[in-house]
Amino acid sequence: MGGRSVDRPQRPGFLWGARGFLIALAAALAASGQTTLSEPQLRGFREAEAAFAGGRYSEAAAGYAGLAAALPDVAELHAKLGLSHFFDRKCDRSAPAFQRAMELRPDLKAARVLLAICLSELGRYREALPGLEEGYSNPPDYPGVKRLAGLELVRSYLGLRRHAQAAKVTSELQIAHPDDPEILFHANRTYREVAIQAAFDIARVAPDSVWGHQAMGEAYEGRQFYDLAIMEYRKALEIEPDRPGLRFRLGEAMLAKAGDPGQGAEALEQFELELAANPSHASAALRAGEMLYAMSQVDKALGHLERAVKLRPDFADARLALGRTQLELGRIEESRDHLERAVELNPGDPATRYQLARAYRELGDTAAQQEQLAEYRRLQTERRALDQRILLGAPQRQRQSPSQ
Repeated sequence: MGGRSVDRPQRPGFLWGARGFLIALAAALAASGQTTLSEPQLRGFREAEAAFAGGRYSEAAAGYAGLAAALPDVAELHAKLGLSHFFDRKCDRSAPAFQRAMELRPDLKAARVLLAICLSELGRYREALPGLEEGYSNPPDYPGVKRLAGLELVRSYLGLRRHAQAAKVTSELQIAHPDDPEILFHANRTYREVAIQAAFDIARVAPDSVWGHQAMGEAYEGRQFYDLAIMEYRKALEIEPDRPGLRFRLGEAMLAKAGDPGQGAEALEQFELELAANPSHASAALRAGEMLYAMSQVDKALGHLERAVKLRPDFADARLALGRTQLELGRIEESRDHLERAVELNPGDPATRYQLARAYRELGDTAAQQEQLAEYRRLQTERRALDQRILLGAPQRQRQSPSQ
């Protein structure tokens, strides 16, 4: 959009709201007293309407601009001009048109919200905030307006460093639209930024405290600055060596830096130290078990993985790792039981389906094996399609790491 470069995903839900807005504007135009147009003006109006309906927004904007110049006191024409620029991704042109419409007709509620959205897109967050807050809390009666106002309100709150308010609106949007991929994508961004800002705030308030160093470590780890994260975690451990969960975080950063579970001896040491100080840390037990398995120490891995499952019976990753390890040791029936439970807990994971198919093959259950392999192939196909969308620029969902 004009003014600055911004991410602007398509918003089909709001498109229907905009169509409804156009119908309302047309009705308002008819009621505004401009019922007699010259033949050229009427022809130009119809051409602009047809261009907008056909998605030719630049052409529509040119038509509405000519009419607005000839009829400068008709607010609805300025609003339509603004809407055409809006859909043509030109907020720098859209905002003045909406502003003029509001000067002429302050009761054009939808135009007020659209003006605020444009101001937000242009980085004019303070100016945008009143209109966005009103549009979100008391939206016009057009589908999708509240959702779009909410997304832009989050943008403005973040731009103004009002992180708690941004998180609140994001949470409300997730509750209202739990399966909306755009909202989930922006929620991921928002919560990450809120967490990082909170970490920096802790470091600013108490820079030499265990809280400050751990918060900075987590912030650096989230940004994949693993050397800096390791340094901060070590400083925190100097202050409080037995702090629960801290050695697990240090081990995670070391493991991420190593890039290979078979090459992370230091990380393994930290996971085992965490378990010595905090025997109920299921994620540390899982990580230690996975690393020992990667190092071909299968018997030692088994003990850690059994511990992880005992601590957290519904830990799908631990069930998978334990089932796979038992399969390697020839404990086929035990393996099948854990893998079946892992599938129940995480049915969309292709790796679990594949390991369960292996267990069924060892048990001679060909029908069950083929069923799991078919599901494995289907999930793999879906994953490849998702990878392709990611390569083309669609939002990527973060992989969740296990927590205690």
